[in-house]
Amino acid sequence: MSRTVLRSAAPALALAILVLVPFRESAFTIDDTLFLFEARHALADPLHPSALETVWSADPPVPVRMSQILPNGPVMAWLLVPSVLANGSETIAHLAELAALALAIAATVALALRLGLAPRWAMCSGVLVAATPVALAMAGTAMPDVPAMALGVAGLERLVAWRDERRVHQGVLAALLLGLAPLARSHVIMLLGVGALLVAGDYLRDAGWRRAGWTAWLPLAVAPVITVAIMVATRDPLGSSFELARVAASFAKVGQVPRNIVSFAMHWVLAIPLALPWVLIRRGSIARRWWVLLLATGAAAFLLEAWQNPSALASAAIAGLGATVLFDILAVAWNRRESMQLTLGLWLLTALPVAIYVHLPSKYLLASAPAAALLVARALAERSTATARWIVPVTAVAGIALGVAILRADAAFAGLGRRAAAELVAPNVAAGRRVWFVGNWGFQWYAERAGGLTVSLAEPSPAAGDLLVTTEKTDVAPALKQMLVARYRERTRLIATVADHSPGGRVMDPELGAGFFSNAWGNYPWAWGDDLLDAFELWRIE
Repeated sequence: MSRTVLRSAAPALALAILVLVPFRESAFTIDDTLFLFEARHALADPLHPSALETVWSADPPVPVRMSQILPNGPVMAWLLVPSVLANGSETIAHLAELAALALAIAATVALALRLGLAPRWAMCSGVLVAATPVALAMAGTAMPDVPAMALGVAGLERLVAWRDERRVHQGVLAALLLGLAPLARSHVIMLLGVGALLVAGDYLRDAGWRRAGWTAWLPLAVAPVITVAIMVATRDPLGSSFELARVAASFAKVGQVPRNIVSFAMHWVLAIPLALPWVLIRRGSIARRWWVLLLATGAAAFLLEAWQNPSALASAAIAGLGATVLFDILAVAWNRRESMQLTLGLWLLTALPVAIYVHLPSKYLLASAPAAALLVARALAERSTATARWIVPVTAVAGIALGVAILRADAAFAGLGRRAAAELVAPNVAAGRRVWFVGNWGFQWYAERAGGLTVSLAEPSPAAGDLLVTTEKTDVAPALKQMLVARYRERTRLIATVADHSPGGRVMDPELGAGFFSNAWGNYPWAWGDDLLDAFELWRIE
């Protein structure tokens, strides 16, 4: 890494470290558990981390193969192996995420320099990535979204270096990084299309496709071969060769497309620093040219959301703004015949095919966060330095504030599950009692490590004299709740409760419209609430 890249990336790296280090011991949350289970299994079978059974939020809740519920490759499992070896250390897992974010920042800065931005504007692009709320929040988890972003943007940067200099190590790294990225998050394979446009160069003005030379395309040809080879080599032996693709397809829900499209547009306003700085930079042009589009897209979003969202009007306004900014970026690029802006604009759309998936939270857009940062930095470079002096700091402060708010809210939510396992499960198991529990997310990781047994419709099941822990907020399949009510209603006695009713931030609360980890819960990444954060109850079965 050159000194120019290090100097330009240093402020952003310092920001990321200052924000994330205080959260290094935060409890595991939401889907962290699935990747930790894979990492634990990888200790015994490193080539097949998904070849194990677990009880998750399937309906009906029965033990299933991990390979049937997790449409991801082995990258995150391998990254979490050091954490599992260190007795499930949250700090090691979060430091791995921080390292991935640092790689993404440095690669964005390096790519900005290779695309012709001056060092100060490259520095701005790095700061914008570091101040991306969803990047900071996901770096506080053990999920693969930040590593997917890092692998993707680093692969594209090495690809541009290969295009310009043709050094063997550049091409090898580009192919390897772009081949691994879809094995973190499968939709990141769309970055191969972005890579093709980067190789083509100024394709709107000249014959860039031909002028690049056939060797420029080699990394893009090799990358999918690497993806498929690793996918086949690491598949669950009890599954098919392309189990990953089959499982991803099984989660397709056409009925979710309208909601997901609205969420996609909203994320560019609320979770990633693109729409607001872009509007500040181009406020005059957008007000003059696109006010009709803003109204039209807002109206469309309202019609799509009104039947299922009580805050549809606010969502419509936010979605309309996001859609208008995306359209403005692409329209300006086309009108100016500016290939680079069009490429970056299309990079923003790489998560759009995920609209057919069961949900589309902001974390799926994270692989496009470097493109948003580069677009804003390039736009600022065309304006006066005075403009950048206030837009970048204001955007960064707002992004960091929201990122910290999400981190704090999730730390409180996940921390309650860790506390419940420590107070309700661990001491009773140590005393020789059988403790069952209902619930997943981070709580399941801690409850199982404490010796708890997951309740499912399969045998064995709780019996007289056993203890049972239930939860109010953690996602649980309806069939399991019905089974417990029918079987134990007259035979249980409440022994202890671990709960939190204190007001504060919420990231997963459908009543408040907060659904940071899943837009099925709401479109907002964070909300303030004074309702129940969560409650865990310990019951004795008589």
